[in-house]
Amino acid sequence: MLSEGFELLEKNGIKVPEFWTNNIPIHVKFPVVIKADINHKTDKNAVKLNVYDYKELELYYNKFKKEFQKDVIIQEQIIGDYIEIILGIKKDITFGDIVLIGLGGIYTELFKDFIILSFPFDINMLKERLKDLKYYRILEGYRNKKGINMDILYENINKLYSIFKDKNFNELEVNPLLINEKEAYAVDIRFF
Repeated sequence: MLSEGFELLEKNGIKVPEFWTNNIPIHVKFPVVIKADINHKTDKNAVKLNVYDYKELELYYNKFKKEFQKDVIIQEQIIGDYIEIILGIKKDITFGDIVLIGLGGIYTELFKDFIILSFPFDINMLKERLKDLKYYRILEGYRNKKGINMDILYENINKLYSIFKDKNFNELEVNPLLINEKEAYAVDIRFF
């Protein structure tokens, strides 16, 4: 599902780090991330960051293939100052199509800091509602770290929503979306 999701994102103009499915690439720029195509990868020790050589890459590739018996994805590791955001879109019986936006990655369930918006909404509504997040100051820039580009966030939400509608998904989630003041990358996706 990950490789299909990454291809769908790329096709719709959402940046995804270069990736390979079920093979170890001959030429790769280290570091890379390797992960099994399962949910809750971190909790199940199914993801390894900071892989810097082929020996370690092969070790984890074989381990994940044997242990999880699912697709194994090798992905370029994005380096730099990025903030991890969760974007989750689903159909709500009362409010229609909604998006959950909050701090993402491994901290999603720990902090439970998110907002929910009903589609459609404009960028001004997004900016205003993001201020409701406890950790909003991180998004706007904090302690010599630049904030995220709200226009890029808004564009990515709308591109995801287009995919959601076109494919008639019940739910679509990118977690995390790595974003800074210049760019954003979707590094994990799930949908059904």
